[in-house]
Amino acid sequence: MLRQLVSLVLKREVADLKRRSGGGVLLAAGMMLLMLASLCALAGLYLWLTTRMTPWEAALLIAALLLFAGLALILAGRSMIRRQRTRNEEIEVLIQALLGRSGAATGSSTPVGTVAAAAVIGLIIGRSLHR
Repeated sequence: MLRQLVSLVLKREVADLKRRSGGGVLLAAGMMLLMLASLCALAGLYLWLTTRMTPWEAALLIAALLLFAGLALILAGRSMIRRQRTRNEEIEVLIQALLGRSGAATGSSTPVGTVAAAAVIGLIIGRSLHR
């Protein structure tokens, strides 16, 4: 019974991984096309600006725009990482509270601590797979 259950869970996870990897390839292809389109748009913007101002001024203007856009993306990414770190720290505190600091440090395995750790780890993995 347990063997069949483990087999079923593994088959579902492998099927889910195959489905997600196909989506990852499509996502990568879409991102490459988006980058190519933005490169063409920047070249067009540069050519249009050179009719209005000198070429070096147009290049500096485009570089400044890209610099500000890059900085905004970096700041947004850093704030997302910080949120994830605080979420991970909260989970670690919950695990320590469930297992108890002495049990986690010595590695003793009480049945309640083992079940609590398995439940918390299952919740963490389940949440990460559903994103």
